Amino acid sequence: MTTQKLRMIVMNGQRIIQALVNNEWETTGTIKKAEEGIKPGIYNIYLAQKPEDKKQYEGKILYIDKENEFFYQQTQKDFIVHQLNAMSSKPVAGKDVVIEYDGEKAYLAQVDTVKKKKTLKI
Repeated sequence: MTTQKLRMIVMNGQRIIQALVNNEWETTGTIKKAEEGIKPGIYNIYLAQKPEDKKQYEGKILYIDKENEFFYQQTQKDFIVHQLNAMSSKPVAGKDVVIEYDGEKAYLAQVDTVKKKKTLKI
Protein backbone atom coordinates (compact mmCIF):
# COMPACT_ATOMS: atom_id res chain seq x y z
CA MET A 1 0.00 0.00 0.00
CA THR A 2 1.01 3.54 -0.60
CA THR A 3 2.63 5.58 2.15
CA GLN A 4 1.35 8.81 0.64
CA LYS A 5 -0.70 10.89 3.07
CA LEU A 6 -4.14 11.48 1.49
CA ARG A 7 -7.29 13.32 2.47
CA MET A 8 -10.60 13.76 0.68
CA ILE A 9 -12.54 17.01 0.76
CA VAL A 10 -16.21 17.05 -0.21
CA MET A 11 -17.98 20.38 -0.63
CA ASN A 12 -20.51 21.92 -2.98
CA GLY A 13 -21.15 18.48 -4.48
CA GLN A 14 -17.50 18.13 -5.54
CA ARG A 15 -14.81 15.70 -4.37
CA ILE A 16 -11.14 16.64 -4.18
CA ILE A 17 -8.31 14.26 -3.30
CA GLN A 18 -5.27 15.92 -1.77
CA ALA A 19 -1.81 14.59 -0.91
CA LEU A 20 0.60 16.02 1.64
CA VAL A 21 3.69 17.21 -0.25
CA ASN A 22 6.45 19.10 1.58
CA ASN A 23 4.07 19.75 4.52
CA GLU A 24 1.43 21.31 2.23
CA TRP A 25 -1.79 19.80 0.90
CA GLU A 26 -1.82 19.64 -2.89
CA THR A 27 -4.75 18.57 -5.04
CA THR A 28 -3.99 15.37 -6.95
CA GLY A 29 -5.91 14.43 -10.09
CA THR A 30 -9.08 16.19 -11.14
CA ILE A 31 -11.94 17.60 -9.11
CA LYS A 32 -14.88 15.26 -9.57
CA LYS A 33 -18.54 15.16 -8.68
CA ALA A 34 -18.99 13.61 -5.24
CA GLU A 35 -20.85 10.31 -5.18
CA GLU A 36 -24.40 10.38 -3.86
CA GLY A 37 -24.51 9.58 -0.16
CA ILE A 38 -21.16 11.13 0.77
CA LYS A 39 -21.68 14.11 3.08
CA PRO A 40 -19.64 17.34 2.83
CA GLY A 41 -16.55 17.39 5.01
CA ILE A 42 -12.83 16.68 5.27
CA TYR A 43 -12.00 12.98 5.43
CA ASN A 44 -8.46 12.24 6.67
CA ILE A 45 -8.24 8.89 4.91
CA TYR A 46 -4.49 8.69 5.60
CA LEU A 47 -5.53 7.58 9.11
CA ALA A 48 -7.10 4.43 7.63
CA GLN A 49 -6.21 1.13 9.27
CA LYS A 50 -5.77 -2.25 7.63
CA PRO A 51 -8.64 -4.68 8.21
CA GLU A 52 -8.29 -7.62 10.60
CA ASP A 53 -9.18 -11.22 9.75
CA LYS A 54 -12.49 -12.63 11.07
CA LYS A 55 -13.80 -9.13 11.60
CA GLN A 56 -16.78 -7.30 10.12
CA TYR A 57 -16.75 -3.66 8.96
CA GLU A 58 -19.98 -1.75 8.37
CA GLY A 59 -19.94 1.70 6.85
CA LYS A 60 -19.86 3.90 3.79
CA ILE A 61 -17.39 3.50 0.94
CA LEU A 62 -15.75 6.92 0.53
CA TYR A 63 -13.15 6.61 -2.19
CA ILE A 64 -11.97 3.95 -4.63
CA ASP A 65 -8.34 4.22 -5.75
CA LYS A 66 -8.36 2.08 -8.90
CA GLU A 67 -4.75 2.96 -9.75
CA ASN A 68 -3.40 1.52 -6.48
CA GLU A 69 -6.16 -1.12 -6.20
CA PHE A 70 -7.61 -0.27 -2.81
CA PHE A 71 -10.55 1.66 -1.39
CA TYR A 72 -11.48 3.49 1.79
CA GLN A 73 -14.46 2.81 4.03
CA GLN A 74 -15.70 4.94 6.92
CA THR A 75 -16.91 2.90 9.91
CA GLN A 76 -18.36 5.23 12.53
CA LYS A 77 -15.39 7.56 13.18
CA ASP A 78 -12.64 5.27 11.81
CA PHE A 79 -11.36 4.66 8.30
CA ILE A 80 -10.45 1.21 6.94
CA VAL A 81 -8.41 0.65 3.77
CA HIS A 82 -9.35 -2.50 1.82
CA GLN A 83 -7.64 -4.23 -1.12
CA LEU A 84 -9.85 -4.25 -4.24
CA ASN A 85 -8.63 -7.69 -5.34
CA ALA A 86 -9.70 -9.28 -2.02
CA MET A 87 -13.40 -8.43 -2.51
CA SER A 88 -16.05 -10.95 -3.51
CA SER A 89 -17.85 -8.22 -5.49
CA LYS A 90 -17.19 -4.71 -6.75
CA PRO A 91 -17.49 -1.85 -4.21
CA VAL A 92 -19.39 1.32 -5.15
CA ALA A 93 -18.46 4.71 -3.64
CA GLY A 94 -21.22 6.31 -1.59
CA LYS A 95 -22.84 2.98 -0.67
CA ASP A 96 -23.25 1.57 2.83
CA VAL A 97 -21.79 -1.93 2.95
CA VAL A 98 -20.75 -4.67 5.33
CA ILE A 99 -17.36 -6.24 4.61
CA GLU A 100 -16.44 -9.45 6.38
CA TYR A 101 -13.00 -11.05 6.23
CA ASP A 102 -12.30 -14.76 6.13
CA GLY A 103 -8.58 -15.30 5.58
CA GLU A 104 -7.47 -13.72 2.29
CA LYS A 105 -11.05 -13.34 1.00
CA ALA A 106 -13.44 -10.53 1.85
CA TYR A 107 -17.20 -10.70 1.40
CA LEU A 108 -19.07 -7.52 0.60
CA ALA A 109 -22.82 -7.04 1.13
CA GLN A 110 -24.83 -3.87 0.65
CA VAL A 111 -26.74 -2.54 3.67
CA ASP A 112 -30.36 -1.44 3.24
CA THR A 113 -30.24 1.83 5.18
CA VAL A 114 -34.05 2.10 5.39
CA LYS A 115 -34.49 -1.31 7.00
CA LYS A 116 -30.93 -1.49 8.44
CA LYS A 117 -30.56 -5.09 7.39
CA LYS A 118 -28.29 -6.89 4.96
CA THR A 119 -29.53 -7.56 1.45
CA LEU A 120 -27.95 -9.65 -1.25
CA LYS A 121 -28.29 -7.01 -3.97
CA ILE A 122 -24.96 -5.55 -5.03
